[in-house]
Amino acid sequence: MRTGPGPRWIATRRRRALRTKQTGFSLIELLIGMSIMAVALLSIAAMFSTGYTDVHAGGRTTMGTSAARQMIEDIQTLPFDRLVNLNGVNTASAGTLPASNPERDLVRKWRYALAGEGTGWNYTTAEKAMWSILTSGGIPMGANGQIAVVQTSPTLRRITVTVQLPGRTAGVLIPVQLTTLISRL
Repeated sequence: MRTGPGPRWIATRRRRALRTKQTGFSLIELLIGMSIMAVALLSIAAMFSTGYTDVHAGGRTTMGTSAARQMIEDIQTLPFDRLVNLNGVNTASAGTLPASNPERDLVRKWRYALAGEGTGWNYTTAEKAMWSILTSGGIPMGANGQIAVVQTSPTLRRITVTVQLPGRTAGVLIPVQLTTLISRL
């Protein structure tokens, strides 16, 4: 006489257990998981356009800072007594050009590098060829520069250079401002 279940009964039980055991995900679980993943991926995708815009704006600000630094370096090459001739210069207006050289040529160069040609700014072919290396790949930044010279003492001048770049929104300008002191020894 047997005291336990027979081999047939055990085999049947195992088959039932395998059939009733759930493996994988149900359709509802799959749909919920895919929805959560879609929302996450869309959020990440939106960050790419914002990131690109911010990197582009940062690059333009860097270009403006480089332009302002170059303007200050050029100003430092001028004789101390002639620095005041640059006060009030605005590269957006040909009417603010200094009357004589070397200041006049420097302002013309800055205008071409920042904004290219414009009304009242007549450039020769040689000037364009020489100064086109100052632009971004031959394309001007669409910016303008302003210079303020303050005489703080008979032997000290404070020079402020402001470069204004077009921002993301039309009509909004991003200012980059650098200041330096030049002294006469």
